[in-house]
Amino acid sequence: MNAIDAAARPELLDSLSQIDAGWIAAVLAKAGHRDITVRDFAISPVGAGNVSDTVRLTVDHDCPDAPQSMVCKFRPSQDMAHRHGVASGAYHRELGAYRLIGDMADGCHIPVVLWLDGNRENINLVMEDLTENTRAGDQIGGCGIEDAVAVVRELAALHRATAVRADDAPDWAVRMPESRDYWVPMIEQSVSIIRDRFTNILPAGDIELIAQAAAVARAWYDLPHHRTTLTHGDPRVDNILFRDGAGGPQAILIDWQVIGVRQPLYDLGYFLSGSISVEDRRRFEHHLLTLYAEAFGPDYSHDDILADYRIQLISGLFTTSAAASVLPDTAEVNRLLLALLERNCAAVADWDTVEAITQKAGLA
Repeated sequence: MNAIDAAARPELLDSLSQIDAGWIAAVLAKAGHRDITVRDFAISPVGAGNVSDTVRLTVDHDCPDAPQSMVCKFRPSQDMAHRHGVASGAYHRELGAYRLIGDMADGCHIPVVLWLDGNRENINLVMEDLTENTRAGDQIGGCGIEDAVAVVRELAALHRATAVRADDAPDWAVRMPESRDYWVPMIEQSVSIIRDRFTNILPAGDIELIAQAAAVARAWYDLPHHRTTLTHGDPRVDNILFRDGAGGPQAILIDWQVIGVRQPLYDLGYFLSGSISVEDRRRFEHHLLTLYAEAFGPDYSHDDILADYRIQLISGLFTTSAAASVLPDTAEVNRLLLALLERNCAAVADWDTVEAITQKAGLA
């Protein structure tokens, strides 16, 4: 490393409070803007990440070609959230995801990374600022069909470009059997929590379905798969930005903290069962599955996609159930959980997914 590179390399910071003009200049220098003086900057919060502190950094500088704003994602300042980030491997995975996908010519769209550094206990991620020229997804309101089409295309691009066996995947990627013992107890304990919290709100049939799903959760995690890819793992619509254009919206996937090796329809089932209304899913589901098949390519038949989708769409219900076991009992949280549970349960019931898992796992 020559003297210029050494001087320009940004220090790995522990908190947003350590950001200063010199650090910003070093970030911009590594992004190709070497002769730059940062005169002033301002920080404002963005989003509400549970395992990160994310801000918009607005910069006053003297370089006309350099960005005037950027988004910075750091380890969370809240100690409990940080301990979870370390224990869960969230920083390690997000670092790996942005490095890997950013180098792909044919993968999905992600924000342009200006600087990235970190380790298992820390992350400094600096990205292009998309806050003014994109729309954020609305999880409770749900996703319209044009936006859903854009998301399905991006998921197919990600899966098509990252076919990999678990043994050959990067070490930072989640493996389903390894995560089973963490998630299954949360899913199982959520049944009584959901029943106590929502008995007079959720239909009795939905609560019974949640219990039936929890009973096959361990078997679902252990199912063998002949096709695996890297998956986003949490493609909720509020983890997606949309850029509108003449050809329709483009989806940009963010928040890669649970990227893992899974059956690819995990992502598609997760998204369709939780991020669009029940009515829209029922009306457009087969169209979107056909679109996915076409975008993925001819080596994944439409019939195989339907069979895998039937089993994998329960990923959304399992994630929502687990969230109910750890999130606080507040009006805002419950509004989100109810919107998700209504959609998740309808999809699992429509496709008789519990029965499909029971048969595939040999539990009948």
